[in-house]
Amino acid sequence: MENDVINLKSLSADAPLLQYNDWPHLTATPRLRPSAMAQVKQITKPPRKHQKQLAFHQSMAKSRFVFGGNRTGKSVCGAMETIWYATGLHPFIKIDHAMDGWVVSLTRQVQRDVAQAKILQYLPPEWIVKTVMVSGSSFAPAHGVIDFILVKNVFGTVSKIGFRNCEQGRERFQGVSLDYVWFDEEPPEDIYDECLLRLLDRGGVHWVTMTPLKGRSWVYNRIYLRQEQQKDLACFWMSWDDNPYLSDEEKQFLIANLPPDVLESRQHGHFVAAEGLVFPNFDVANVIEPFIIAQPDSYYIGIDPGYRNPTAVVWVVGAGENLYVVSDYEVAGLTVADHSRAILQRTADLGWNLKQVRVLIDSAANQKTSACEVSTAMQYRNHGVLVDANVNKNMAQGLLEMKARFGNADRHRSLFVFKNCVHLISELRGYYWGDGESPQKVNDHTIDALRYVVMDWHRVSCEQPTPLNTLGQAKKDLLKSLAVKRFG
Repeated sequence: MENDVINLKSLSADAPLLQYNDWPHLTATPRLRPSAMAQVKQITKPPRKHQKQLAFHQSMAKSRFVFGGNRTGKSVCGAMETIWYATGLHPFIKIDHAMDGWVVSLTRQVQRDVAQAKILQYLPPEWIVKTVMVSGSSFAPAHGVIDFILVKNVFGTVSKIGFRNCEQGRERFQGVSLDYVWFDEEPPEDIYDECLLRLLDRGGVHWVTMTPLKGRSWVYNRIYLRQEQQKDLACFWMSWDDNPYLSDEEKQFLIANLPPDVLESRQHGHFVAAEGLVFPNFDVANVIEPFIIAQPDSYYIGIDPGYRNPTAVVWVVGAGENLYVVSDYEVAGLTVADHSRAILQRTADLGWNLKQVRVLIDSAANQKTSACEVSTAMQYRNHGVLVDANVNKNMAQGLLEMKARFGNADRHRSLFVFKNCVHLISELRGYYWGDGESPQKVNDHTIDALRYVVMDWHRVSCEQPTPLNTLGQAKKDLLKSLAVKRFG
């Protein structure tokens, strides 16, 4: 066995680890008939790298989600990750002991036809010690349903790849400790949580490869909307254009034969509920790593004040034709004095000179209440935040301007959000149209704060006079625009 271990380690150095065609160092060279000679040139071409798969394998996050369409390569990278963990041959992650894990599919049939098939396709038979079946024969495991596979590893022992399917129910996922779990497609939330408990003892990792066809499911709300708020989570998107092994002819065939309503999810891995989004073009290209903006033209703070609802604030920098949201804030249950201190502190932390910052607040802040004779806007001014309530609240126009900046027809983008703005990013991804012509009035506080800034920036860039727009006038403008849309 010791010689086998040394041999396996030496072989691993020659493995084409970033290609998923085969492991040629472990298999015999096939003999080709003369009619197949044309394929030899294809085989001897330089290897093509799937950059999105490479990024997935290089990630050190304990939780990884791959949102991909059909034929994008998501299940293949999930299978290869499983094999590398089991054999100890991972090219980017140091593995120092035998690894036991699960491959979780939705049904027995899907397990047999997809995840199990991928494992058997890319795991050389020489590395398999034993195959235990649920049904079928171990002499032809591809035609049956596998319970688990014992696999050789480079440590001279064996690792275990177990197979589970969600038809078995949550109870079937109890009682063991694991090093990793691969979910092929989106599992029920209770099974996902149960598997996380299986990883707890060993500090294990998991990855999910899925086409998001269930709309606003638990993955959408818990993972997609809040990915920036979770430190050890990484999300990846794979489309047909990312797969170097998918030809243009195959892409055109798939486009022609898929219904338009599912094409976005099948081709790009987007959530199918995106047609109801106010900003469907807001995607990962708009969310960027924080950086120092060398030559800013202007500084903005936008405030959407709240009482029982949270007070939301955004800090925005204008540079050239671009707007960058560099920070955000959303807190409920505090006084104007508390919010003012937080705003002043955040502004100082950013290194901004408050005298050079244009601070905009909802015009409703000018109103007085029976509980307080001093308006909210005046309270902010009294605490050192010199707000300007003369903002354009035309919602229809504001939403159109924001949408155009997130990405126009030519995919040109001019509105970007730093990754640390977790409140704003979550709201933008979950901002849906209501039953009528207006968005749902829920989780929109930082969006409103940003809308005031975008409209003021648009006014300045177009050299338009600032409209004196009260809350009542804004409502009239919105009704007028809706009437034009309906009857014009």
